[in-house]
Amino acid sequence: MLLTGCAQTTLFKDQARESRPDDSTVVLSETAAERDGEPETPQEIPLLDRPAEEIFFVGMETAFAAESLRIVMTSDGDEAAMDVEMHYDRSGRCVVTMTESGYGGMEFIIVEDEAWMRLDSAFVDSLVAEDPEWEDFIRQIEGRYRHITADEPGAEEVLTFCQSDEFLDLMDLTDVDGGPGDVAPWAEKGELTTHEGVEVIPIEGEEEGISVRALVATEGDPYMRHLVMDGGVDGVVEMWMSDFGVPVEIEAPSPELVYGPDDLLFDFFGELYV
Repeated sequence: MLLTGCAQTTLFKDQARESRPDDSTVVLSETAAERDGEPETPQEIPLLDRPAEEIFFVGMETAFAAESLRIVMTSDGDEAAMDVEMHYDRSGRCVVTMTESGYGGMEFIIVEDEAWMRLDSAFVDSLVAEDPEWEDFIRQIEGRYRHITADEPGAEEVLTFCQSDEFLDLMDLTDVDGGPGDVAPWAEKGELTTHEGVEVIPIEGEEEGISVRALVATEGDPYMRHLVMDGGVDGVVEMWMSDFGVPVEIEAPSPELVYGPDDLLFDFFGELYV
């Protein structure tokens, strides 16, 4: 359902994983003049003078290098429309809400080796509709959080959901070869403009039948601010990136709202227990 659908989103992965820096920003080298007239490297060329693909790459690289980041994503694929909001950090701590048409929503709170998952009422209703004979058991989880620990089967997929490498699997935007200064010529840049009070460079292009429209903010280290992809298996995917470096606030649910794998006869995370 939701986890499977989100994991199938084919978004920007290998380049970012191989080249992103260890710190939380993309640091550009000193100018060629400061290096005694040596030839400029791609990193030393002013942002506006770089190829569109490189501006796109630098914007994504900054996002993936951030210590923490908020992503809001919507998609309207043929099978189901999906909305996701994720505030995560590079250690794997995150708070996630996901809603899929036809099912309902889920909330995840993930920190270190434990997580909490809650289905909203619409999702519980969809489970009841699929197995009405189990309604009395299914209703037990409504409004409650399933506590997940590392020692139970299937927990790894949830506990690593927001870890940086796992998240990059979701963010593999376009499979272009190379890195800055060595990328396929698939995009064009527009005129410098302002979007919601921030100076941005529009980037548009098409790669393997997928139309890409992006806005890369020029303030500070250039970063991806808004991104739209159209034509892939997930339909139109739209993303907003914000809260760079803002710590993820984790608050565990109240104990009275938490249940474990042995507490109920019905467990969405596991199986039906009889």
